[in-house]
Amino acid sequence: GITLDEQYELLDLLARGGMGRVYRGMQKSLQREVAIKVLDMEQLEGKAARADFERRFFLEAASLAKLKHPNTVVVYDYGRAEAEDVFYIVMELLDGTTLDDILEAEGALAPKRAVHIALQIAGSLSEAHEHGLVHRDLKPSNVILGRRGADPDYVKVIDFGLVKTEDTKLTQSGALLGTPRYMAPEQIANDEVGAAADVIKGIARGCE
Repeated sequence: GITLDEQYELLDLLARGGMGRVYRGMQKSLQREVAIKVLDMEQLEGKAARADFERRFFLEAASLAKLKHPNTVVVYDYGRAEAEDVFYIVMELLDGTTLDDILEAEGALAPKRAVHIALQIAGSLSEAHEHGLVHRDLKPSNVILGRRGADPDYVKVIDFGLVKTEDTKLTQSGALLGTPRYMAPEQIANDEVGAAADVIKGIARGCE
């Protein structure tokens, strides 16, 4: 029942993660169903942490909104809702199944199918990396497969909600540490994380 910035109504909770929640929502001006990621501010301690997070959020959200690859979830809008004191990102609402659920239900994928999925993921990552964006939490649950035309395994890479940009240093206030099973060694060691970490851990392990 909450409406952010008088235009995005939160309808149903779809998922909950380490830094926030994702809702099915309605963009009132267009009467369009959307996915709305609301970022959790309760984890931030102190004004300095909030200021750093806000700076990084708007820098990175602006970059994410420019991504146009067909296998990347579309970002429509982003902002800060003053009344609720939350940051949010508005994205396309997807209809499909996560790669994680498919692997759980079906086991290892046939080689041809795995390659088809992996190439789409690689295309999404390639564009992001060209823009200096590193996903940092690529895993099967962040890959949605749905039907488009005759293709039943059309990929959308999601959870680009707050990535690492190559020209910003991560601080505790903005860090998304990722999922241990899918973290690259340099990520676990808190060293500099580059595009190679996405490619190696996301595609090799995600389609194994």
